[in-house]
Amino acid sequence: MTRLRLTCLYGGVFMAVGTVLLAVVSVFAVQAVNKGREPVLGLAAGTSVVVRDSACPLPVAGPDARAVDGVLNSCLNHRRQQTRDSLVSSSLPALAALAVLSAAAGSAMAGYALSPLRRTTRTVRRACAREDWFASRA
Repeated sequence: MTRLRLTCLYGGVFMAVGTVLLAVVSVFAVQAVNKGREPVLGLAAGTSVVVRDSACPLPVAGPDARAVDGVLNSCLNHRRQQTRDSLVSSSLPALAALAVLSAAAGSAMAGYALSPLRRTTRTVRRACAREDWFASRA
């Protein structure tokens, strides 16, 4: 029963620390994705641009720089959202693996913490099992 309690305690601590670490890395990754808010292209009046991308299935062509800028921003925002969604979906299996590893590490730590107590218990049981131990104390 004590080993189970210690396993839950140590495993919980490992899981909490791992979750915080994963959350911090995710926050930094999302910040890095959102960082590029400046325009990618500088368009002069009279410039003709054609945009074709999987995020923008319809090609956009025309001399209006504002219309193209809006389409490019929408494509970039769509890409950023795809990246954030991918990051979240890849973090969930990592959390599941972290839970299993935390439980294993917690069990190992509990065994290590309880090993002196087990050795003492074995020694006392061996000493009490000897028949002459009680006779020499009387």
